Amino acid sequence: MTMAASNPISWSQRTFPSPEGTIACRFRAHADGRIFDAVNGSANDAPLLICAIEHDALRVRATTPRQHVDFDIEDTTGIADGAMHTFALTFGEFGTRVYLDGSQCFSGTANLCPTTLTGTEGSGQGAIRLAGPSIDVTDMRLHAIPLTSESIAALTPRPAPDIDFAAAQLAPRDVRRVRTLRSGTIFMHFRVRGPRQYGTLLAAGERGEERLAVSIDDNGITMTAADGLYEPSTYHARGAWDDGRWHDLSIRSARGAIDMYVDGWHELHQAGQVFFGDWPQLDEVAIGQNTEGVRLMGEVRNGGVFTTPLTDGAIRRLSDAPALTTTALFDKGYHGSVSYRIPSIIRTPHGVVVAGADQRTAIANDAPNHINFVMRRSLDGGRTWLDMQTVIANPGEGVDGACTIDSCLVCDERNGRLTVLIDRFAGGVGLPNNTPGTGVDRHGRPCLYDRAGTRYVLADDGTVLDGGGERTGYRVDAHGNVTHEGRASGNIYLKEGADPDESLLIERTSFIIELHSDDDGETWSTPRNINHMIKEDWMHFLGVSPGNGIQLQASEHRGRLLVPFYCTGASLKHYSGGALISDDGGDTWRRGSMINDGRIVNGTAVDPKNIRDDDATTHESVFVERADGTVVCFFRNQNHAGRIGVALSHDGGETWDDLYFDKDVPDIFCQPNAVACAPRSDTMVFANASQMLPYRGNGVLRLSLDGARTWAAHRCINPYHYGYQCMTMLPDGELGLLWERETAGLYFTTLPLSVFGAAETH
Repeated sequence: MTMAASNPISWSQRTFPSPEGTIACRFRAHADGRIFDAVNGSANDAPLLICAIEHDALRVRATTPRQHVDFDIEDTTGIADGAMHTFALTFGEFGTRVYLDGSQCFSGTANLCPTTLTGTEGSGQGAIRLAGPSIDVTDMRLHAIPLTSESIAALTPRPAPDIDFAAAQLAPRDVRRVRTLRSGTIFMHFRVRGPRQYGTLLAAGERGEERLAVSIDDNGITMTAADGLYEPSTYHARGAWDDGRWHDLSIRSARGAIDMYVDGWHELHQAGQVFFGDWPQLDEVAIGQNTEGVRLMGEVRNGGVFTTPLTDGAIRRLSDAPALTTTALFDKGYHGSVSYRIPSIIRTPHGVVVAGADQRTAIANDAPNHINFVMRRSLDGGRTWLDMQTVIANPGEGVDGACTIDSCLVCDERNGRLTVLIDRFAGGVGLPNNTPGTGVDRHGRPCLYDRAGTRYVLADDGTVLDGGGERTGYRVDAHGNVTHEGRASGNIYLKEGADPDESLLIERTSFIIELHSDDDGETWSTPRNINHMIKEDWMHFLGVSPGNGIQLQASEHRGRLLVPFYCTGASLKHYSGGALISDDGGDTWRRGSMINDGRIVNGTAVDPKNIRDDDATTHESVFVERADGTVVCFFRNQNHAGRIGVALSHDGGETWDDLYFDKDVPDIFCQPNAVACAPRSDTMVFANASQMLPYRGNGVLRLSLDGARTWAAHRCINPYHYGYQCMTMLPDGELGLLWERETAGLYFTTLPLSVFGAAETH
């Protein structure tokens, strides 16, 4: 069912017979303002849903019976540009998805169907009111079903250039028009005749001097801009588009930068905005040749100039790029929390997909902070998700609360056991301020202390032993709650002084705990501390690298579990990493050699106990196994190379060698992730946030067909805010990506390997 626009537009339970549907419209804005709002009741009631433009970007606010919703969609900055845009809001059991110009730009866990906004006490009818005078809204339609991403793309008009390329040169009148533009978009549909058939796609000049040139060669596409006073500015998108096929090139000048897209996929973001208007005396624009008339070894079939910068969605629609669908699994406000971060995801042998997250209840910070470990599960390969379950609930609140942080999932394919290793800190303690030591005795029993500094040991049955091994009147339950002679006496995990009943506290260091599930994540074992197996007294911090571990398949160590770790010594700012190893399905763990063991960096032997050289640090990491059994480790680092670190293990994660920094993969000191696309396969996908914008962003996935020796193709999933991520192969063979917009939430996107183009079929 659809309803054409009027103002206001009435809706009722008949409009949305199920709590799902779509609201879609087109709008044109020259300033901030309200696009539309929805009321549950009469048209004069206060709005419960507001879709607006604030600070030149989309903003969606709503009030539901369970939470206040605020989607600050800052990645859409620039839409109050006077151009026509399309907007759609879809909602249902999956939550809400937001679309701009035919592509999804945001999602949330809350279902914003108007019939749900006031819960059972709602009137079952209301109105949608169109914008005020600052925004022109047309073609408002209500659909009783949530339209798919593919449907929304198909219903979105393809953008048309303001100036079309109709000849090898723009007409003088059109040259005069473009030379007034300081921002905008150039689009070209082109091909070259085959390998090493290159030349100029577009050029512009003034008074016989070429000022702007866009060319293709064997290294990719390059735009050069010169003003005659300084060295030319060069913008280069590396890639191979000399295959004789048709390709789309979009070059957008906006927001202080140049962005290049090929076939609708983002390829380059580089600071330094430049456009035709930088040369007010411009008198020539050539297409398919340079300003001297030297022709491209191919052709520019069509294209043009847009006088406004196109949005990412408009560029994708222009090139018919495949539609992607993203579902919010954890986001701000979900189950009352301020933030969720740190994705982990895995598929079990039974096809269940399990996604883990940090639930940061009061503030978005890392530890010290109150953080619980939570999960959601999908029983249908990631299409739908069960509600959140809290696996580990920690005591306290805010920065004084205890936490479990940075989960790493690994699965034993032989029996289906799912294991989580995760870091634990007491209240007020985190990576920057934890003390050295294991925090446990040689049997793995936690060490406790009281206000006087007297030391105790917590036995497995919850009794507390004194220094002589004698039972005391204290008991501690599985959640850390202390009783003394039956009287409540605080919690061992709280910050010192946080509880007036405080009696015993656990050591103020870092711990790694293990828990496992034998029913695909439905229920979990009681967490157990494994510090005595893996930590040494000189270590301040020892933690797992969040994301996923692996089980070896191809080597003599078949069945071994590997989980990446990193640690600090005397300096709390410098790290060394390696593998935690289990050869018995996760019952016991040991620590392999560190990547830094035996390294010489800047002429000095690296000592993990006393490392202080940024060039030597090996931080969070991830493992994949090649078909020949070699384990590849990608590690986050602070090396001056600015590239992802790579180390190889030929003995199942015991030792590391062949360390190098991959020249093709930028590292901005952010967690990486990788996954093998099948057991004993050299087809792999690597993912990371690849650029500072100045925030962490530009999430890029890279496909390798030769065990991460080289990269056959890459795709940018989100060119803006993007941080940590984790991947798993889904039961249908597609790639499941769980990624974060820093503090906004964690989002799940499914991608067929075909998004990488033809490369994966070779």
